[in-house]
Order: sequence, then C-alpha cells, then structure tokens
Amino acid sequence: MPTWLNLFAKAGVAEAADLVCTSAAGGDMAPFITLKLSGGAGLSSNYVPLDQNKQLLPSYTKIGLGKGSSLRTVLEFSNNVPFYVLSGILAGVRTSSSAETRLKTAFVGVPVRSQDDSSGNKFDISGMVAKAGVQGKILPNLGRVNSETGLNANYALLRPAAPLVVSRFEDVAGSLGVSGSLSKLSQLQKEKLFSAVNRMTASQAKAIENMSGGKTLSRLIQCANIGNESLIANSTSQNISPLGNPAFATVWGINANTSTSSQDFVFATMVFNALNGNAGTINLDIGGYDYHDGTRTSGDTRDTAAGVVIGRILESFAVMGKKGFLVVCSDGSVASSESEIAGAEWTSDRGTGGSMYMLAYDPSMAPSAKATQLGHFTDGQVADDTFITGGSAEKAAAAIFANYMNFNKKVNQVETIIPRTFSTAELDKILIVS
Repeated sequence: MPTWLNLFAKAGVAEAADLVCTSAAGGDMAPFITLKLSGGAGLSSNYVPLDQNKQLLPSYTKIGLGKGSSLRTVLEFSNNVPFYVLSGILAGVRTSSSAETRLKTAFVGVPVRSQDDSSGNKFDISGMVAKAGVQGKILPNLGRVNSETGLNANYALLRPAAPLVVSRFEDVAGSLGVSGSLSKLSQLQKEKLFSAVNRMTASQAKAIENMSGGKTLSRLIQCANIGNESLIANSTSQNISPLGNPAFATVWGINANTSTSSQDFVFATMVFNALNGNAGTINLDIGGYDYHDGTRTSGDTRDTAAGVVIGRILESFAVMGKKGFLVVCSDGSVASSESEIAGAEWTSDRGTGGSMYMLAYDPSMAPSAKATQLGHFTDGQVADDTFITGGSAEKAAAAIFANYMNFNKKVNQVETIIPRTFSTAELDKILIVS
C-alpha cells in the first residue's frame, strides 16, 4: 500500500469523506429546520391552546392568560391561529416577516407534556428527515450544540448522523477542506491526491477497509467524482455565504462588517445552506428560556427575540422562493401566579402545559391546515396526555414528521421510515398540514 495512502487513512478525513460523498439534497423535499428554545419557554402562552372541541378553555389563569371569557386574541397565519394579543413571539414574527409571507404559512400548535430543564426530551426529528432523503450536497446536518443531535435535546426514534456543529461561519467554510496531516500539503498536492483517489477502482478501495480509518477512506474513494476534485481545488467557489444573496442578508440584518460568530450570522449561514441544498437538516438552539424570575418582562423580551428568529426563517423561505418546514420546541413550559388577569408574572416550571409549534410555508400558495392545533388542552390547563401525542415528546415529534411528509406529498413513506409508530386510524387524527 502506498505510503501516502496509509497517511491518508490516518489523517482524520471524516470531513473529506462527507465532502466527497455527495448526494441529492432531498430532491423536491422542503428544507427542515428546528429551533429549540432551551429552558422552558411559554409556547402555550403565546399561541392560545384550545380544548378538544376547538373552543377556548374556561380559564388560562395558570399560564398567564387570565380568564378565557376575557382573553383578548388576534388571528394570524393562513389558518387563522389565535394568539394572545400581547404575545411576544407574535410581535417578533411580525417585526421580521411580511404579511404576505405569514399568509402563505400554516401554523399548528402541538400541546405536549415534556420534562422541564432537560436535554433528554426527544424532540429531534433530523434522523427521520434524513432517512426520508433530505441530505446536503456538500455539507451534513448542521447543529449548534456539541451533542449527537446538534441540539440540547435527544433524538426521536431514529439516531441522526453526527452534525457539523457551527459556532461561526468559518466552521462551515473550513469543513470543505481536508484536515490533520493532509492540511500540510500544498494546494496542488491536495488536488493531485484527490485526483488519484478518484481514479481508484471500487475493488482497490475495498482492499483498504481494514486499515486505520479505512472504512471512511473506502467510502470516500467509492463515491468520489470529478466534481469533488473541483471542490477541493476551490472550496471557496461554493455558494455557502449568506452575504452572497443581498436580499437574504437583509432579512438577517448582516453585512460584511457583522461578526461571523454572531448568532445572526451563524443562523443565517445555517439556514442559507439548507435552502440552497448544500446542507441537510438544520438545528438551531437558543438559551435563556428558563425565565420564571417573578416578572413578566424578561420572558416577554426572550419571547420577542424568539419570534424575530422565527419570522426571519419564514422570510428566508420567501426570499429564496422555497417551500420550508420549521419546528419550534422547548424544555417543558412555565407557570404564572394564579390570576384572572392576563399578563401575570412567571413563577415556576410547568412541563405539563407545554407545546411545540410546526410551521409550513409554500411560496406558491398557503398550505392547507385543517386545524390550528394537533391535540388539545384540558380544562386543567395542561396538554391532554390521553391524546396520541399529548404525553410524549417523542410521539409528538413523530407526528410532526408525519405532517412534514404529508406536506411533501409523501405520507405513504411514513410507515417505511418509522414502522408501527402510528396506526392508520391514528394517522387520520394527527395529519393536519398538507
């Protein structure tokens, strides 16, 4: 075996393997993005959860919205979802997205109980989405947290491939090169090396699998192609920077002077690469949502900041002219002091009153949504755990995945990807978005 090949197999070439082994970016599948608000945000206190008959609850006194009879709401999105009139999340969304974009977005609240302040909640859907075919052309799944999901959350049903953790733009740009011992080669040497690899046969590749690092190298060799030689020759030619699209950069408020490690620039980079097909699923994570400090002010401020990010993601779909699917989740939820007047201060955790959100955008027409929520609340102001998804974050995540597949007109593949998770009768109950 040539000396350089032994070096190559031991050089830590996981990045190069993901780089060279390109695949289709999910074809016509909508990009899939998750936004995790770590800490226990009051998602059920922004959109207004309804009862089993899709009516207001008699009371929302435990979740900061007062009596149902006096609750002031406003309708938003294509399916007229009721929000608390002073919702911080809605205020943020309206700040960063256009009315036209929201009219082409279906929003569904998903009441579900989850553990407070826990990274063990099974919210992550990226394994299912990847198995459905959403793969990046030159980048893997992207995440924000150094975990197996890229989130402060566990995976639901299917373990995803390890994500590329992005803390600054350079993490993405740097992943499109080679590292370890190979980084010491000149640019010309790197190009010649990958050209040689590209000419190796499948049988030659198979022969090196027993080497240290051989399986990764073998995979690289078997799927190498001439297009990847060009990528190694000039990785900067790839369309990875959000600044390359002025309209997109404007959505995120970034420019050439913006720090590439700022949240805005990092989120913009991750979302941009999902929408142009470079990356697979995107997992965004924001801390600071354990805000029960005896006030309402800090919580409203954090909710508004989350709403701004949600609105920017939706507006990114619009600017790029792409269908898109967004999930918002948090660890449990929050309780207010018992009050019949909306706006009471946040006092403690309350995971039984939690919710997730799913939002589907289509630039050509508003997605169909037969309801504003999946599941419901009880008169006790908690997610009904007798419903299919109400008592399990993992089941709720799987149901959201089923809706994502329905949105992509591929619901017939759900049973293949997550077999025996839902019966036909259950699917009929949980499919809301199409």
